[in-house]
Amino acid sequence: MIDRAAPQDSLGTTLAALVRYRTLLRKLVLKDLKLKYRGSVLGFLWSLVNPLVMIAVYSLAFRYIMRNTTEGFVFLVLIGILAWTFFSNAAMMSTGAIADSGALLKSVFFPRAILPIATVLFNFAQYLLMALVFLPVMMIAFRIPPSPPLLAYPIFLALQVVFTIGVALILATGTTFFRDVRHLLEVALAVLFWTTPIVYELPQVPERFRVALLASPVASYVVAYKDIFFYRRWPDPAVWTFAIAYAIIAFAIGTALLLAFEDRFAEQT
Repeated sequence: MIDRAAPQDSLGTTLAALVRYRTLLRKLVLKDLKLKYRGSVLGFLWSLVNPLVMIAVYSLAFRYIMRNTTEGFVFLVLIGILAWTFFSNAAMMSTGAIADSGALLKSVFFPRAILPIATVLFNFAQYLLMALVFLPVMMIAFRIPPSPPLLAYPIFLALQVVFTIGVALILATGTTFFRDVRHLLEVALAVLFWTTPIVYELPQVPERFRVALLASPVASYVVAYKDIFFYRRWPDPAVWTFAIAYAIIAFAIGTALLLAFEDRFAEQT
């Protein structure tokens, strides 16, 4: 039974509940990791195949067909592909985090935010494993020594995780009531991919369009990673501004939506 007259949970109570249920969150992430690789011969190595294939395809298309002569093109594409794969996979998985968990929602009490957050952390764990394999190898291959801007990497990574959690909360809540969100997201991701400077560099875009492209949700994080790892420079103030703003706004909206509708999730699943 749900008491509609009970006070609505606040952000503080929800965060406190997430801390109390951290064991459940950890087990959900570990469960997804085990299920993903269970029974496969290569295990985690399968996660390396997708970015490798995408890098090979884009390198062939842009370098040898479209004659892209950008220095370090393969490394730049890799940086963008890793960040994009983390975001897009987490976004797609989050659409079913609540909508496909009806039996669990109706039988056990726990903070509903755990479900979409678990999908983000699952994909984040995969991203970290891929980054630990690819990034050091590429830096050695392209003879790029470590530099002070690397200190900004954990900050931007944390901001992207917060942003992705906010998006996941929005998508998980929306899909629970409107199943078409999944199909709309597929279209939106296809558009966002090309408005994110992954296979091209921001300076290659006409100056009047650069701010608009930097305002694309994932663009500031991709640009920051390229600056940090390849160009060995601190990201511009505009990049910091967009990255921080998107993280705060997405998380605030996602949390507000979930708290407003979480008492109706069981009815919709």
